[in-house]
Amino acid sequence: MKDQRFMDSASVTPRPPHPGSTPRRLASPHSEPGAKQPLRQVEASSTTGPEVGGVSEGPGRNPSCWSIEEVMQFVREADPAALAPHAELFRKHEIDGRALLLLRSDMIMKYMGLKLGPALKLCHHIERLKQGRL
Repeated sequence: MKDQRFMDSASVTPRPPHPGSTPRRLASPHSEPGAKQPLRQVEASSTTGPEVGGVSEGPGRNPSCWSIEEVMQFVREADPAALAPHAELFRKHEIDGRALLLLRSDMIMKYMGLKLGPALKLCHHIERLKQGRL
């Protein structure tokens, strides 16, 4: 069995994309010629984005690209007392970043079962997130 090596994320220096270009895919520098190695997509990013509600938007990613786990982290950190107990509902209902930005208070109450107070607080944080990103 061959020993596979993968690129360390810290060893990749992202470059800004050229207009009209697509993200580059890189293989490990240790791969043999002709050997099939798993590839991963590397995109340029900025880690100096604005913070919204004390939560960074992640490493150069806008909220619409967030995973379910990142949404759960946002909910936990946005209001630890009122919203953190409901974070697991976002996994149950498969709420990723795109879905988070589409949520309304009536949906949160009807489908996720939150009471009016936490639903309004969550909507407030979502609105702040949208304003910081647009």
